[in-house]
Amino acid sequence: MESLREITDQSTRRYAASPAFRARTEEGYQTFTFSDAAQAINRIQNHLISLGIATGDRVAIMAENRPEWPLAYLAVATLGAVAVPLDSALRVEDIAPLLADCRPKAAIISQKISASHQGVFAGLHILLMERFATLPEPAKFDRPEINGDDIASIVYTSGTTGSPKGIVLTHRNLTSNADAVASLFKIGPGDNMLSVLPLSHTFETTAGFLAPFCRGSCITYTDSLKSNVLVRIMQETGVTIMCGVPMLYQIIFEGIMRQAEESGKKKLFDLLLSLSAFFVDVIGVNIGRYLFRMVHKKFGGKVRFFASGGAAISPDLVHKYSLLGFTVLQGYGLTETSPIVAVNRLTANRLGSVGQILPGVKVMIANSDGPGEILVSGPNVMRGYYQRPDLTSEVMKDKWLKTGDVGYLDEDGFLFITGRIKEIIVTGSGVNVYPEEIEERLNKLPGVAESAVIGEKIGEGIRRGTEKVVAVVVPKEGVSDAEINRQVHELNKQLAEFKRVNLVIRRRELPKTRLLKIKRLAVKKELADGK
Repeated sequence: MESLREITDQSTRRYAASPAFRARTEEGYQTFTFSDAAQAINRIQNHLISLGIATGDRVAIMAENRPEWPLAYLAVATLGAVAVPLDSALRVEDIAPLLADCRPKAAIISQKISASHQGVFAGLHILLMERFATLPEPAKFDRPEINGDDIASIVYTSGTTGSPKGIVLTHRNLTSNADAVASLFKIGPGDNMLSVLPLSHTFETTAGFLAPFCRGSCITYTDSLKSNVLVRIMQETGVTIMCGVPMLYQIIFEGIMRQAEESGKKKLFDLLLSLSAFFVDVIGVNIGRYLFRMVHKKFGGKVRFFASGGAAISPDLVHKYSLLGFTVLQGYGLTETSPIVAVNRLTANRLGSVGQILPGVKVMIANSDGPGEILVSGPNVMRGYYQRPDLTSEVMKDKWLKTGDVGYLDEDGFLFITGRIKEIIVTGSGVNVYPEEIEERLNKLPGVAESAVIGEKIGEGIRRGTEKVVAVVVPKEGVSDAEINRQVHELNKQLAEFKRVNLVIRRRELPKTRLLKIKRLAVKKELADGK
């Protein structure tokens, strides 16, 4: 399928009576069938046409996760207009330059956004999502032709600073990626996807929305991200798949362990974990689903797998989930690649890697002798940056996208990420230090809640201009500075001399993106500013 219209037309016809979207509300669950979705999309499109929206016009979409969000997105894109998703967490001052850059004619927003962002959408046609149900009945209209090369969306990433940088994604970019994911994991009408990540982020747009939608799956939305609420929704609705980020999976796992402790069964739980590990490591069989069947029952008993993206997940955490009988699959991608480049499989899940390359996508490592910049080519690679040919030419060379990430492929085709080119620390001896490697070791220390490893310029002496390795560490609650110093000192003894860190203790949470990935550059700036 080459366009989002083809996906929408096919799914709404083939799965008409099946549930497409479900939302948890205070009154219970609200459900939209695929037939309901088709009618809602038509009503929205007729309204947009009445406002003068035509092919190529931009329409901003800003709201919390809810069924009306994908309905708005599909209505805009399948009309031939361009959807511009905006993160609902953005402040008014953050949105203004994005709107000035893409110059939308209309905005589809929720009442909540309308109340909190008054004025920023002034001069635009506004359609509130709460009004969808009151729009005129569906009516036929002449639909403009859409092909795979037409622009479907312009996405501004969470890292956008200074001059806005909109990533232009075509219909083919999105459909090729969604179709590959859906096929690879055999997503179908029997699946129920729990949507927890912001829909404005391409990982959720593609993997959490388009992939299940094109295969007739139901997508369930929640009004809370508390781990106990998510588990209850899984139990009540029979969730089979969820896309999340490492911190979310860490919180859920800690909740499982906390419940075991509060119920007085912590010793039994630990014993079962050890037994599960024995069967995996010695016999090669995973019996976690059997040993922890009560945990699976609380999760609804239907979970097929959890997908993790947005940041590197600890192999140790993936292993712990595995011992419980749950599969966590880490993947890798960028907004510029729609976004998925590589992902682990249900039958081939290698700890520490981001998986094998997605079918249809090509990856090349710039340095064939070891880790090098990851280059990507394929139908999922963006057209370019909106009205920024200068920036586009910097990253696109002969249809290959320069990702800025460093990594390598092993003999079985599994991709490993070792760092970001801009974040690699160059020491006085000329040796490169990769922050992720040290952060993984730091985060395993019993007193560490989270950490960020950065390079700090040396301003004087024979090493002037090079960098020293600095670890900004946030201790767990109740852990003293002296104890953190002791633990990091012991770790430094185990590290090569050029990797040893200079410790900075911080008592507040590290800055993160909406996908809960630590912003190392922001940490670096705060440290330089003395914050």
